[in-house]
Amino acid sequence: MFKLATTIKNPGEPDVESRYLDPVELKALGFDSRVLFETTGLSGVPNPDAILDGELRRFVQQTIDGVTRTIEESRAAGLDVYLFYDVMVLARDQVQRNISGLTCKNRPDSLCPASDAAFKLSFDGLDAMIRRWPDIAGIVLRFGDTDAQRLPHLMGNDIYSPHCPRCSQFGRADRVVHVLKQAHQTVVEKHNKRLIARAWNVRPNGMHDSAELVGRIVDRLPGEPEDDRFVLSFKFTQTDFWRYQPWNDASLACGGRPIIYELQCQREFEGKGGVPNWQVPLWRDGYPETADRSLVRGLADASREANVVGVFAWVRGGGWGGPFVKDEAWIDANAYAVSRLADDFDLDPTQLARDWVTERLGVENPETADVLVRILEDSPEMVRQAFYIGPFAKDKASPWHPAADWIQDDVLDAASAWRMVQRLKEDQLDDVVAEKESAVRSIANARHDLQVLLSENPNRQLEKLVNGLLYTESLFEALRDLLAGLVAFRRYQSSKNPADAEATRHKLFDAQSHWNHHTQRHGSAPGTATPFRETRFWELTQDILAQLG
Repeated sequence: MFKLATTIKNPGEPDVESRYLDPVELKALGFDSRVLFETTGLSGVPNPDAILDGELRRFVQQTIDGVTRTIEESRAAGLDVYLFYDVMVLARDQVQRNISGLTCKNRPDSLCPASDAAFKLSFDGLDAMIRRWPDIAGIVLRFGDTDAQRLPHLMGNDIYSPHCPRCSQFGRADRVVHVLKQAHQTVVEKHNKRLIARAWNVRPNGMHDSAELVGRIVDRLPGEPEDDRFVLSFKFTQTDFWRYQPWNDASLACGGRPIIYELQCQREFEGKGGVPNWQVPLWRDGYPETADRSLVRGLADASREANVVGVFAWVRGGGWGGPFVKDEAWIDANAYAVSRLADDFDLDPTQLARDWVTERLGVENPETADVLVRILEDSPEMVRQAFYIGPFAKDKASPWHPAADWIQDDVLDAASAWRMVQRLKEDQLDDVVAEKESAVRSIANARHDLQVLLSENPNRQLEKLVNGLLYTESLFEALRDLLAGLVAFRRYQSSKNPADAEATRHKLFDAQSHWNHHTQRHGSAPGTATPFRETRFWELTQDILAQLG
């Protein structure tokens, strides 16, 4: 069973301090392989001399030097190393020398999937990468998304989106098969390395979220089906790492091909590790809110329906921006569990949680351990209630963006919340308020129970966790009162009842107060993540209050 780990650092983000940058730590957690995300910035670049600008060329050389050191450190720790590579991506200066031959007709900013020259340059770059680092175990290929637009020396796009007179007749299945055959030829046949092809697509109806498309591809894939030098990788969710996702049914349509599942330890849409968010029961059993729409229920069930050969943990990273965590404890609970769950998909989540509390936090007091285990066990439902608007997500026809991006990374978009409230049925409004109240009650109880125990048995490490729970509590209180105020205002618009107006005022003032506590007080306490930010929160709430007079 492969056990891969990666730490994703986006271009332009500050460097993170993380225990998971230490390969010895990853090895101790049970991982056998490390995947280096930074090599996405070398996609399509055969060597630094392909970059004309001196400063950008130095950046590329520094990246190469850093990767070399990381490979040496990782191998010394006993880890195999895989490198990320994106297609279609080329050095921008290469493209400028042959715009008409490499890009779409009348769209010089898009590399054309029908261009043989573009693919040749792309896979020449991949060949050069493997030759530069011949000791790597393999390549993790991405073709449904790219970060090229964020790196000034690169130009590129996913293989699905371009549409011009030259490539418009080149269908989705043909594009995927074309890429995978060339990648297989370069990585597996030429260099005898393992190719892990990520099915991920950033837009709907690609290989990752369409079982129908996989069905048209699977018999055309390169290599022998039983050869684990070619592995397909899927997030366990149908689309992105959101809740309200069925289990990825495309992953079950691969006809016995080896697959691995991607698991995110630092949940990018749900506080990024600043709040407790225990993923093990969701990985093991799937999401309870979509059980009736899932073909399988969790990893154990999926392993009986597909040839599951490993797991791929995003131990840190995902999404864009904050919150930026200072204490990795809640992330570590998930990272600790990945390799153990990979060894036995039927492991008891409660026992895993208790093992983490005793082994990683060093908690010996049984009462304290019980409280921490309970916090972990309650957190999946608490997070679902806080970060999603259940009635909206349940009724949404598409699994994409179930929260309508009202919380994206560390940004609360109050106007998006208001749009969702306006779309709900009257008999759903009380459910919105009730789920937010339940989330607040859960985190308040957790914070209280841990605080009481620490007042009797002080522990500096666990006091940081209390600070994080206070941070979470004030955030959830702000979300609860914002939604309650918006629900009351919607009712006032119809009823013109003074009681609804007063309820609106009361809740929106409370939301503003809790938001100030979160951003100005709790977000700066030792051990907490950076506070959430807002867009249109103050404008919307103040505008509503002004309308009420």
